[in-house]
Amino acid sequence: MDVFVARCRATALAVTPQRLAIFRELAATTHHPSAEELHAAVRRAMPTLSLATVYKTLDTLAGIGAVRPVSRLGARGRWDANLGPHHHLICTVCGDVSDVTEPALDAAGGPARRVAARRGFAAAGHAVEIFGRCAACRRARHAAAVHSTDQEGRARWPKR
Repeated sequence: MDVFVARCRATALAVTPQRLAIFRELAATTHHPSAEELHAAVRRAMPTLSLATVYKTLDTLAGIGAVRPVSRLGARGRWDANLGPHHHLICTVCGDVSDVTEPALDAAGGPARRVAARRGFAAAGHAVEIFGRCAACRRARHAAAVHSTDQEGRARWPKR
């Protein structure tokens, strides 16, 4: 929290109880919550906190580099307070986001900077997002297929 407070003060951003509570909740999890999930969690301690305040706070904190958005899969964006180098596995079924630390993905930074430079863009970093189905969703789909058959007894995949 000391680093967060120092970052706020260095950018002349007021350290409010709402900002502290939202950042504390986000920093305490590896779940990559949506603004709605953060709102629900923080409201337990701050019942008057509005969802609009959570959205504005997350945008403000992203603007000073204290948090970062993770892929906006569907309508709900996810947020991350882990600013260290890492990448994400994102389930396209349930929306779960998992951190991945992998040197081979980190090595993509060189080519990413070169591509950016050719387009006149000064890259500050890179992150890889890998989309697919998590193990739990794959197991659930497989189990559903095993128990679902067509008229000839062949396995059918459930529609998603």
